[in-house]
Formats: sequence, C-alpha cells, structure tokens
Amino acid sequence: MQALQLYLARQNHLVVRWVIVCLIAMLSVFRVVQLNSGIGFDPQSYDQLVKRRVWGPEVDPQIVIVDIDERSLDKMRGEFGRWPWPRETLAGALEWLNQKGAKVVVFDILFADPDTLNPASDIAFVDAIKKSSNSYFPILRLNPNNDTLSQVTANQLLGFTSLIDPSKSQTPPTLAVVAPAFEALVQTQRLGFHNIYSDEDGVNRSYRLWEEKEGWRLWSLPARLANDLGWVLPDHPRQLIHFTREKAAYTQISFSEVWALSQSMKGQEKDPRFENSIVIIGSTATSLFDVKVTPIDTTHPGVMILANVIDNLKNQSFLKTASAWLQLLVALIGLAIVVWASTKIREDQMKWAAPVAPTVFLGIGFASLHSGTNVYWDLAQSASNALLFFTFWAVYLNWRTSFYAKSTLNESSTQWGSSAVVKVDFLQTHMQSVIDKLSQGKHDLSVARIGVVNQLPHEGLGLIHIALSGDSQDLKELILNMQGTAPDPFVNSCHFAPLNCNKFWDRIWSDIQMAEQHWRSPHEKLSIAST
Repeated sequence: MQALQLYLARQNHLVVRWVIVCLIAMLSVFRVVQLNSGIGFDPQSYDQLVKRRVWGPEVDPQIVIVDIDERSLDKMRGEFGRWPWPRETLAGALEWLNQKGAKVVVFDILFADPDTLNPASDIAFVDAIKKSSNSYFPILRLNPNNDTLSQVTANQLLGFTSLIDPSKSQTPPTLAVVAPAFEALVQTQRLGFHNIYSDEDGVNRSYRLWEEKEGWRLWSLPARLANDLGWVLPDHPRQLIHFTREKAAYTQISFSEVWALSQSMKGQEKDPRFENSIVIIGSTATSLFDVKVTPIDTTHPGVMILANVIDNLKNQSFLKTASAWLQLLVALIGLAIVVWASTKIREDQMKWAAPVAPTVFLGIGFASLHSGTNVYWDLAQSASNALLFFTFWAVYLNWRTSFYAKSTLNESSTQWGSSAVVKVDFLQTHMQSVIDKLSQGKHDLSVARIGVVNQLPHEGLGLIHIALSGDSQDLKELILNMQGTAPDPFVNSCHFAPLNCNKFWDRIWSDIQMAEQHWRSPHEKLSIAST
C-alpha cells in the first residue's frame, strides 16, 4: 500500500488530472447512452427544477374545465345520488354549453356501459350527442399484447383509427380497447384514447399523441382534436408535457353550477366564460380516483393533465430536449470548462468549487425552464461531472500535499541528508508544480509550505522547506529545475538523525532563520552551511 501511495504521489499532477477527466468522460458517455434508452434526461433533476419554477408557461384562457368536483358530488347527491349520475345530467350540460358558444366539448369520462337502471336517461344522452357536432369522447386503450384476443377491428373505429400505410395492412388489425357503449358515439368518429403512460419510475412526464399498429394510426384524444381544428402535430408521438406551475391553473367551473344554469332562467343569459372555448368535462374529485403522479404533484387530476396536453398541442409549447449526441457534447464541453476552471482556482479554493460548480450548471438548466423558448437543457450530467471532478481533485491535492509533508507530522525513520529553504512566487507557480519537480528523483522527500507573516499563503512570495535523504548537490539540482522560484535558495548540507515531530519543526525554524540571515547578508557566501 505504501509503495502504491509513493507511486501515485510521484506522478505529475497534470497526468493524474487527465486520468480523472478521462474516467469522468467515459462515465458521461455511459450515462447519456443509459438516459437515452429511457426518457432521455435525468428525471430526478428535472422533477425538482420543474417543481421549483418561479413561473410557468402562459395558460390558454380558452381552455375551461367543467369540474365534477367534491362540491358537485355533494350538491347533486340529494337529487341524483352518488356518482355516476344519470347521463341526462351530462346531456343537459352538453346542450347548454353548445348554446353558450363552446367551440368543442371534450368528455374525459369513459362511457363503457349502458345505464340499465335509467335507460331513458341514456336515450336523452344519445339524442344530445346526435345534435352535437363538436363533442369528443375517450376510448381506453388496453395492453397491445391482448390485441389478438379482441374482436374489435381498426376499421370499426374510424376517427379513432386511420389507415396511413395500405401496403402494410391488407386486413384491419384487431385492437384491445374499451370503446363507448353507444353506437351513436362511435358513429361521430370523434374518438381518441385518453391513456396516460407513465415513465418507469411511475411519474407522468410525457404524453403519447398516437400509436401505430400494422399500417394504422390510433389517435389520442388531444391529437384527434388537433386533426379537426387544424393544429400542427409534432413529428414524434411522445412529447414532454410543459406543465403549468400550479396544477389548478386552468379556469375551473363546478359541474353543479353548469347543471343549475342549464335548468334555470338565469342560464339563458350570455356567459362569456364559454364563448369559443375548449371545454373539458372531467373530475378532480379525489374520491373518483382519477389522479396521477406528475413532477408537479403526487395527486394531479387526470383532467388537468389532459388540459395541459391540449394547451401544449394547440400552442405548440411541448418542452423540447436535446438529442443524445448533443447531450453528450454539452456534457463534455461542461467537463472541459470545469477542467479549465480548475487551472484558475487556487488549491485552497478547490473545496468550494465542488458545491458551487454543480449549482451553476443546475442553475442554467433551471433558467432554461423560464426562458420562454420551450427548451429544457438537462445539465444534470454536467453538474454531476463537476461535483465528481472537483471532489476527487480536491481530495487528491490535499492528500498529495499532506503526503510530502508527513515528516513534519509524525516520527520518521528517514536519515535526512540535506535541507533547503526556497522562496516561491505563488502567483505564478502552484505548490503541486513545485512538488512535481522535487519528486522526480528517487530520494525520500519532505516538502512543507511555510506561511509569511501578514500575508496570505497564495499572495506573492512564500517559503517552502525541503528535506532530502540525498546530499546537498542532489537537492540543489532539484531546486535549479524548479520554475517560479526566487534566485539564491538557502541549502543546508547538515546530516541530522531521525527526529520526532517537535524537533523536526525546530529544524525547520532553524533553517528558516539561517536562510533569512543568508538573504540579508548575501556577500557572506552562506549558500552552503553546516552545523
């Protein structure tokens, strides 16, 4: 172990630095490849930055949520009982919203089964759908592995599906889905899946706008809306949701209020809240369990996520991230900046660079979320690289300095042959460069940096005490090869026996006193003295 330490200590500190840099660069390549096999960025860093934003994207005022909230459940329980209510309530709300000028009405409610207890209510709902030309309905997409077990074919759900490549599909594939129970809803062709697919850690950060199956495309509810309203679809189906800062950022109107207005004379008045609006009917009531985990909250209502996606799609404001190669380039450039900065930082400042540099990189990523460009720069890898580099580098420098000063810290069995006191300009020369030159020989070596009264160690000239197991000529040759040293070093050719810590420091102070006398009396030729 001691031989390994001696070998490492004698290596040029620049070589050790580049070894550390190369290891961190290889780790960057591995990490970037790993991230891009998943979601493409560091999720934990992203979540924390998104949650702590000072402001978020602008909220589209045309998006309005008609909310089946706890208030509505409580108010309407007396007349209609517990949820689900008879569908005539939804029919009345749809007709009233259309009368008030709603541009589209999107149901975030799955109509999978008929209401066998209230068939007349279902009839009223179907009649309202037939009169509506702007209502959209969800389909639940089941696990594609179950497609072969289904009897529902793609051509039976046109609107939800569209044939995009006839050469790949001679016969429509079967699809595992839960479609609306009413044929009138299917005939509208205004259908789309409303599934939200979480990342591997269970957090919902992205949205899948469409899927493809054997030459057919299966549209999500927001993408289906975009097709009819002429919104531009992105090139890729998976998009990073640009969440609002607060989960309840969109206009919310309680369903009970809409229902009451639809049944009253007051509801005949003009209501500007719904003019040319995109209305989403869904639930935020936690008792209905339509909540997801997002970077914003662990109980983010599904209807609000849907509102975010529709907003992002309408205004083309999904968040964009860099490609894998660009991420790697940015990480390597960041590492290069860190290495360059390490050449400008004093050894005593290195320990502060370890927390400061990662904070700077994360701050840049945080600022990108506020830039209004809809681009997120994931600099978590650069922050990690900076933390690793400065931590290892500071530990190495401290260990190496302590290693060569060990003779001043404990008893030593070394027979020191000569010693010297040298003035070094630490504005031009680092301590590690001095050690590089002195450690080139095979002699045992002790190097101690001595402060100067009324002067910080890094300011101007400082003193270094050197003890060598070789003779004074060997020591003088080592000193002459050093750069940044003042001329006329003091070399003491004494041969002194092993001393304990206190006596070794006595020898150091004695050498310094003799050196000061030598420099004050240069004509006395005391460059070599003996005791």
